[in-house]
Amino acid sequence: MSHCYKETKQLGRYNIIGFLALLWAAVACERPVPPVSDGEKAAYNLTGYLQQQAQRLQAEKPMVLKSVKTQNKPTETIETSDVDWEKELSIFQEVDLSRPALRDFYQEQQQTLPNGSTITVFLKSEDAAAPVEQLVLTVSPFQKLEHLEAVVLEENILFYSKRKITLTAESGTGNVSGYRVEGVQKLIFGDSLHYRIDANL
Repeated sequence: MSHCYKETKQLGRYNIIGFLALLWAAVACERPVPPVSDGEKAAYNLTGYLQQQAQRLQAEKPMVLKSVKTQNKPTETIETSDVDWEKELSIFQEVDLSRPALRDFYQEQQQTLPNGSTITVFLKSEDAAAPVEQLVLTVSPFQKLEHLEAVVLEENILFYSKRKITLTAESGTGNVSGYRVEGVQKLIFGDSLHYRIDANL
């Protein structure tokens, strides 16, 4: 993790592209995600959905309007179609709780909306050693993702990071239409860095 910390410490000195690269690199430094087991039916295969979306977006190359806001600095905005979608969506893949190994860590609550969509809330048990504090998934009656919201907390004696991530999808198709990452991170000998990233397709 020392490599991750060194990269994170430089966040304030980089422009929008550098900042995004470092944030997504920090995600890549985290432990690998084990595959979903076929032995138990998952509530929603988030990893499969994100992989399908990454392939579609890589082929279609839509324009993306992206903005980054860090504390005490003006918002920086770019519009581009040159996006590595597998890397871009990896930050959402890390909150996939469909793996059986994680089932005992979370309490699951489900509610059906009048339109037939289902909201599933996963709340982490107090004594569970898992970074995802909460995950909320809204899925249509046709098993199309409509909305994702998660809170991820990681901390140790050297590093603190808390972020809220949100992903929205088009009604009916389930295709990604936008996402947001906002949070704070701090090294033990550094200042806290607050940031927000918005992307709209």
